[in-house]
Amino acid sequence: MPRSPKIRPSLDAKDREILALVQRDGRMAQAEVAKRVGLSAPAVNERMRKLESSGVIKRFGAVLDPAAVGVSITAFVEVFIEHPRFEKAYIDRIHELEEVLEAHHVTGEFSLLLKIRVRDMEALQNLLLRRLNALDGVRQTRTVMVLSTIKEETFVPTTFEGDSA
Repeated sequence: MPRSPKIRPSLDAKDREILALVQRDGRMAQAEVAKRVGLSAPAVNERMRKLESSGVIKRFGAVLDPAAVGVSITAFVEVFIEHPRFEKAYIDRIHELEEVLEAHHVTGEFSLLLKIRVRDMEALQNLLLRRLNALDGVRQTRTVMVLSTIKEETFVPTTFEGDSA
């Protein structure tokens, strides 16, 4: 279910530089950010406050190694919801499941694509059979197991080819 979008500020080159830096290192001191982008620390502080309050920066957090915390299974689950009337309840439910890392409306024969992480095959089976497939309106799911991960990023590009930033 799409969330109501906040009004986004227009981002200038300095905002984009700040965003790139804090994505790579969220613990970087604002004084260091200021030095790297050529602004004062108070100016960076004000820009960061505005970027957070407008929702451009959603949150700060640590990026964990899943295997190091015992979460070794990654899978993608395609979910076919048989009728739109079931979708809201299903989406509300998957928001409650911490094993579901991402959920996307997608094109094609399935309604949703979920990225999930669990500790082992027993946990995967439990999640699929008792929590994802058992909800009203689910006609079918298809699960694709990840054998190895070649690239996985949380970084969102802030500048694009042709930008003057």
